[in-house]
Amino acid sequence: MALLAAGLLGLPLAACSAAKAPDVGFLPTRAVPETPDPKAAFETAKEGCVEEARRKGISSVTRLLLLRGKTSKSDYIDCMERKGYAVVDQ
Repeated sequence: MALLAAGLLGLPLAACSAAKAPDVGFLPTRAVPETPDPKAAFETAKEGCVEEARRKGISSVTRLLLLRGKTSKSDYIDCMERKGYAVVDQ
């Protein structure tokens, strides 16, 4: 019985750890500071926003109860827009 409970508890945690960025295209705006490597700056912003959206998803009691550890597309887009990137397609 304990093994079954551990397996059921591990399922949502495994889903949360596999969070990846939603498939959305972004272009930098003037709010993005100039850097020698713009691709690295974008990847850093992307990773931070995926993590932020994932944490918001985990904190939602509804998502925990429904075993959904997905990254919210709207949370991810909001974060990227705050960092200075504009959505290309939705």
